[in-house]
Amino acid sequence: MKTHLQILFRNTKRRKTAMKKSRYTVPALEKGLAIIELLARAELPLGVTDLYDLSKIPKSTIFMILTTLESLNYVQKVEDGKYRLTLKLYNTGMETLTKLDIRGIARPIMEKLAVDLRFTVHLAMLENGKAIYIEKVKGPGFVQFSTEIGQTLHLHNSGVGKALAAFLPEESLELFLRQNGMPATTANTITTPEAFQAFLTNVRDSGYAIEDEEGELGIRCIAAPIFDSHGRIAAALSVTALRNELPSVAFQAIGSKLQDSALFISRQLGYDKNKELSHPSGDE
Repeated sequence: MKTHLQILFRNTKRRKTAMKKSRYTVPALEKGLAIIELLARAELPLGVTDLYDLSKIPKSTIFMILTTLESLNYVQKVEDGKYRLTLKLYNTGMETLTKLDIRGIARPIMEKLAVDLRFTVHLAMLENGKAIYIEKVKGPGFVQFSTEIGQTLHLHNSGVGKALAAFLPEESLELFLRQNGMPATTANTITTPEAFQAFLTNVRDSGYAIEDEEGELGIRCIAAPIFDSHGRIAAALSVTALRNELPSVAFQAIGSKLQDSALFISRQLGYDKNKELSHPSGDE
């Protein structure tokens, strides 16, 4: 076991040596991550002395790092005073993996929607209180939109933002609106939290959100929420079109189609609609 771990730590030291060229590395963090890697690959729990023998990091430093990791629930002390990793890192990794998987799962659905509806299709997630595009499929029409992956949008004036906001805990939504504001980008933009909350009630009732020239004049969007295996909002699926290509009489039909597509993606992520909980704010 030690031979394997010593090889691992030598590789870790090589990475650290390469990183020394940067002025912005954090030595304490490097040592902490090295200890985590050693614990992750050990077949049995390791103590302070074990970790010292493998890494040559001072015992006092190892002890402080382990104490910090234990307080954050990343490691657990077992009966003989040695340490092992908890599942917190695993759960964190799975959260990230789920988010990355959404693109692969959604892409073929988005391509079919683009062909069937002849609109540009977007996939967005929540980041720093805004919606961010993580995937895009261009529609086959002559007019192409300049949106791009990585572009962020406010929650209150975008279709994907509204679909995400409708299923956020109320306190989180209030915080995001305070942080990012509700600027009026057109005369149609909702600019008060009260009006926005009332609109989101309709989103939850219908299952999809409509953005009618609120982010940009002449542009309409419809979006539907995607949920993860815990029933939490994970992403939003939308179509974007010119106003004259997406008449209001088509909202319900396209919204329902988007809702069905979003539900299919949600189920691929492990979502069970039969176990759906009420809205986090307490509304049914």
